[in-house]
Amino acid sequence: MSDLHQMTKTTPKDFIAATLGGLFAPGLTIFMIVMLFLGFQKNMGQPDPTPIAEKVVLERIQPFGQSLAVDPNVPKIELTGEQVYNEICAGCHASGALGSPKFKEKADWSKRIAQSYPTLLDHAIKGFNKMPARGGNPDLSDLEVARGVVYMTNAAGANFEAVLKKEVEPTTDELARGKTVYVDNCAYCHDTGVTGAQKLTDAKAWTPLIKEGKEYLYNAAINGSFGGPAKGGNLKLSDADTRLAVDYMVAQAKTAIAAADKASKQAAAK
Repeated sequence: MSDLHQMTKTTPKDFIAATLGGLFAPGLTIFMIVMLFLGFQKNMGQPDPTPIAEKVVLERIQPFGQSLAVDPNVPKIELTGEQVYNEICAGCHASGALGSPKFKEKADWSKRIAQSYPTLLDHAIKGFNKMPARGGNPDLSDLEVARGVVYMTNAAGANFEAVLKKEVEPTTDELARGKTVYVDNCAYCHDTGVTGAQKLTDAKAWTPLIKEGKEYLYNAAINGSFGGPAKGGNLKLSDADTRLAVDYMVAQAKTAIAAADKASKQAAAK
């Protein structure tokens, strides 16, 4: 026996639906290709007006966030001018990035040096043009910034000193008090040079230290530095008395330096 199969008639509506269904997938594909092409064209438009290298430098020197690893109980060790330059300033000044004066290039620095040390220090602390405040490191103290400025400017021919304000000379009574504090707390090491301490009469050892300024020496004496203990090992000593001892040592060291300079000139004249 054979079965009789009767085909269902195709209506116009069915034909249109089938046609549209067949065109949907290719149409979607074409649409996606067109959008992809337009996206490429958009990305290939006008370049970023800020040079890539400059953007990288700006990102690198932007102010740091607060370090969560800092222990407030640990005394801050002040950086030298060379350390400030190497760790902070060299990112721009070694190459002259962002229009900064290049390290040791006298032509770059001459006009800036002529503006005076106070002006350059103010620019470095507060920021100027594309240079961020404190070179992008807010943890730098004013004195550390000053040392960095002096290190760079002096390398280009200046003769500045890293001071924040003119140092006040101690009175006769203050020097007398400083001598007493020195004898009681500092003389054991600084009279003999034991433990690597700078002998009070060693002009060569004291010359670079005095150029750093008294604030630097005060901080070193109060918090401990150069391998020596804080306040000469006497933690009961007040900060004020410690400063007076430093005043006395600086005065004695300057006398030794002057004597050494005089002896050197006399020897050269013979």
